[in-house]
Amino acid sequence: MTAPSGDPVTTITEAEATGEVADLYADIRATLGVPVVNLIWRHLATMPGALPWAWEALKPLYANGTVAAQANALRNGLDVPTLAGLSAPTLAAAGLSQGDLTQIVMIQNSYERSNALNIIALGALLARLEGTAATPGDPAPIVAEVTPVAGKMPPLLGLNDMPSEVAQLVQDLNRIGDRDEIMASMYRHLSHWPPYLALIHTLIAPFAADGRLEPVIQDVIKEGRRRAAEITNGLATPATMPTAAVQADMITALSQFIDGPIGKMIAVVPLISRALPANS
Repeated sequence: MTAPSGDPVTTITEAEATGEVADLYADIRATLGVPVVNLIWRHLATMPGALPWAWEALKPLYANGTVAAQANALRNGLDVPTLAGLSAPTLAAAGLSQGDLTQIVMIQNSYERSNALNIIALGALLARLEGTAATPGDPAPIVAEVTPVAGKMPPLLGLNDMPSEVAQLVQDLNRIGDRDEIMASMYRHLSHWPPYLALIHTLIAPFAADGRLEPVIQDVIKEGRRRAAEITNGLATPATMPTAAVQADMITALSQFIDGPIGKMIAVVPLISRALPANS
């Protein structure tokens, strides 16, 4: 069911956020170095006590570079091919200016970074909530700083805010790689450029149809969960724990997102990004 905000689950949007939630959103954006608060955080904000607990537990692992190091290792270890097709003449013929491409690349970079960070961080939270023992491994190198993704996100459109054919295209894109119960927000942000959506659909749909995408997604989820389990001992222990009912809701949500849109889009976004001309 789509929420009034256009989100596929209940959320507190960035525009709606006030008080503690607004402060937490600002801290999440600054810490992750991205201009958007991802859907999972906006969903956790609707559960009493969930967002403050989650962010307090995770903040030390962001501060010391552990999450970033594991996320970088995950991204660098992906076996993703370079798909041909999105050449400069192709993009220009589709009516996409250099300014359009600059914003498109910023959006994709933001999601590529934040999804990798989120699968590690949220996987560690899920392991703690489920009582999964940490699996020690070689420590990841510490990353001292995160270079922010600069730019301002366009409005996050709901399907009802789009022309019908664009809404259908967004849904078709979301079905690539299955796991379409939750709409990937990146496609909604990119819906301001329908010709680009059409191009990337043409690019990645055959890759998924011939069975090459699914193994990549499965490897991302498996490796993300493994790396997340290794860092659970570094989580802080907030003084106040959400109720048992809220913890159960968190487990459900975190599992759905990690095994659904987050894991899928970590595999999909590099396919798209690497197909763009080098100077985009």
